[in-house]
Amino acid sequence: MSGENEENAQEILAKYRQMTSECQQITGKIGELNLEKDEHKLVSETLEKLEASRPAFRLIGGVLVERTVGEVFPLVKDNLQGISQILEKLDGSLKEKDAERKAYKEEHGIMSQEERDNEMKRQQRSAEREAAVNAAAKAK
Repeated sequence: MSGENEENAQEILAKYRQMTSECQQITGKIGELNLEKDEHKLVSETLEKLEASRPAFRLIGGVLVERTVGEVFPLVKDNLQGISQILEKLDGSLKEKDAERKAYKEEHGIMSQEERDNEMKRQQRSAEREAAVNAAAKAK
């Protein structure tokens, strides 16, 4: 029976770790896209000040292509909007996955070592306070 409980506990922990990993992957992707968004924003702000007929270079699939600012600027703005939309979706997905992870953690009583140590310290302080109250009550 304890072998089954041990296996079940390992499965629960493995699922929790998978959920945590998924949240970390989404967080990493959000970080990457935020950097890309910042780059696009900087390019957009720079191109906005230039004449539409001025030559501009764009990197497409590793090939540097010459275009005009008038051709490149709308594409950069569209990419910036697309990245922003993806970031919003990923942020929503992260919140949803994190809420699921937290609920699963709470449901199965999973604690990190730090949380476990804090809980033990809290219980010890509570027991010490209770002992002090009992000792004070006996002294009266």
